[in-house]
Amino acid sequence: MDAARESMAALLDAGLFGPAQTLGCFLVSSAGAGNDAGMSMKVESLVQHGDALYGEKEFRRALNAYKQAMQYSRSIPRQATSNTRSSVSVTGRSPSPNSSNLLSFNENEVKFKIALCHSALCEHREALHEMEGIPSKVRTLKMNMMLGKLYRISRNSRTAVVCYKECLRQCPYVFEAITALAEMGLSAKEFSLLFSQAPNRGGKLSGDFVDTQRWWSRYVEAQCCIASHDYKGGLDIYLELMQRFPNNVHILLEIAKVEAIIGRNDEAIMNFEKVRLIDPNIMTYMDEYAILLKSKSDYIRLNKLVHDMLHIDPARPETCVALAAMWERKDERKALTYAEKSLRVDDRHITGYIMKVILQDIAYATGFTLLWAICIFH
Repeated sequence: MDAARESMAALLDAGLFGPAQTLGCFLVSSAGAGNDAGMSMKVESLVQHGDALYGEKEFRRALNAYKQAMQYSRSIPRQATSNTRSSVSVTGRSPSPNSSNLLSFNENEVKFKIALCHSALCEHREALHEMEGIPSKVRTLKMNMMLGKLYRISRNSRTAVVCYKECLRQCPYVFEAITALAEMGLSAKEFSLLFSQAPNRGGKLSGDFVDTQRWWSRYVEAQCCIASHDYKGGLDIYLELMQRFPNNVHILLEIAKVEAIIGRNDEAIMNFEKVRLIDPNIMTYMDEYAILLKSKSDYIRLNKLVHDMLHIDPARPETCVALAAMWERKDERKALTYAEKSLRVDDRHITGYIMKVILQDIAYATGFTLLWAICIFH
């Protein structure tokens, strides 16, 4: 079955998870377990089958395949395990065909894949338990990022800070880690120290490196201002950065979001529309834009926004929230159904909670409501 195993790796590399899933059924059932070599091949086949199932979003089945692989691997003598070929990584990474099948079985990588499955199934406690079994010295950037998120969900902020700091030491441009650390109270001075500890890809302090450090530091200052509710200070820095990076959709979205919080709704709408002109298929914060349009009773623009979002991706939680905003005027019960659907898609989607609060008349769509919803997760 060597040719079939090589084809399995090729299918996974190509992202053809459907055919890979079917081929995996043959490989798993044919791999013999009568000796160490046969057991090693079975472990490899199970992991690859799990990768295919993960790619097809069959997370429960993928979880079972990975766990079986772990069980079988523990019954193989260490010397035999070192000769096992590793599986292709979880969807999202495409290893080189010349190297991906020559590495040894990586138990920590499989633990990470198990944690990814648990996380996709909203089983955060189980995911955290699995991730804590990976020694800190061998954790990759992706592992530290996921561990930081899981510790935050479990309200262990101190350990989450450690993980996010490690992310920035490995790569200072993990902007999600910057936002998380700012929200957890890290100072701009502490951020600068982390930047100095990150590897310098160029090898020397060039003018480009100094320029990068300058705008990176300003971006961090903006995030720290927003996290401490100094919205005007953060907004001023974002506007300064727009001079350096014109038509940067990320900064424009951040500006629009802050303007909505401080009640500058017309300016926020203008910037949201500017973002949509630059990138018509963007989904980030578009549900917040929908809520803003609803509050302004701009139903023509709201209907157009929802129509576009349904065309881009009807399954995204942002689309569900936008639908809830659109239906609120016509059918509150249906609107609430959409808000709840957004939380089933992503139980950490803050805007889904905001919309649900609005529909249940617990609070009003103000900056306070936004801060209230954010407090759920901090």
